[in-house]
Amino acid sequence: MDNHSPRGPRSALLDKLAWLEYAFQPAGLPAPADAAYGQQRHSARVVLAGQNQPPKSCESDGVIGDSLSPVAVYTADCLPVLFADAGTHQVAAVHAGLQGTLAGVLGSAIDSLQARGAQVAGLYIAIGPAIGPCCYELGSDRVAQMQARDDLPTPRWSVEQPHNPLAVRPQARAHHQGVWFDLPYLARELLLQRGIPAPHIDVLNLCTYCMAETGSSYRYNTHFASGYQSRFSWIRRREEGGVTSL
Repeated sequence: MDNHSPRGPRSALLDKLAWLEYAFQPAGLPAPADAAYGQQRHSARVVLAGQNQPPKSCESDGVIGDSLSPVAVYTADCLPVLFADAGTHQVAAVHAGLQGTLAGVLGSAIDSLQARGAQVAGLYIAIGPAIGPCCYELGSDRVAQMQARDDLPTPRWSVEQPHNPLAVRPQARAHHQGVWFDLPYLARELLLQRGIPAPHIDVLNLCTYCMAETGSSYRYNTHFASGYQSRFSWIRRREEGGVTSL
C-alpha cells in the first residue's frame, strides 16, 4: 500500500488490474466531474450508475458502472469499498458504514454484479481508509446484537484499546466505556462468507481518525469540533480494457 500517491492510498490488488482506474482520494477533493454517486442513507440499496447521473438523483449506498464514467462513494469514517470483476470488467463502489454493512450492502453489491454476469471467484475488492479498531469505540450492546444474529460472522472487538504504532495523531479516547470494534474485519469476513477468495480482498488498514490526513474523520470532528470533509473513492473501467459494453 502506498499512502503517498497524489490520488491517495493505493491498493496493490487493484493496481494489478490494468483495465481499470480508481482512487481513494484525500479528504476534501471533489469527485470526478462525470462520476455517479447516490444520496447515501446507510442502506443496502445498490443501483446502476445511470440512476445517479446527475449525482444524488436517488438514494443508494452502492453504484455499479454501466459506462466508462466513474462510480463513486463519499465517506468520513465509513468503509469505501471498490469492486472489480475480472471476467466482465464491471466495477462498483459501495459505502459501508456499520449500519449499511449490517443491512447487507456488500451482499447486495455482489448480488447485483452476479445478476449482470460476474462470478464470485472473479471479484477483486479493496476496502479503503476508514476508522480502525484503534479508534472506533462501540457500545457493547451493539456487539451483543451482532453476536445474536446467526447470519453474521463472529465480530472482532477488544475491551482494551489496541495501540496503533503507525498513528500520526493521538488515538481516540474512550467516551462511552464501550469496546473497540474492527469494522474492516467484519466487512472482510462478510465477503469471505459470500465466497470471495481471501487473496482477492485488500484491506488498506488506514485509520481515518489517527492515520489519515487532517479532516478525514467524522468522529474526530465530534470529539474536537475540528471540521471534516468527505473522501470520495471512485473506480472506472478503461476503454482500452478490451470490453466496451456491459
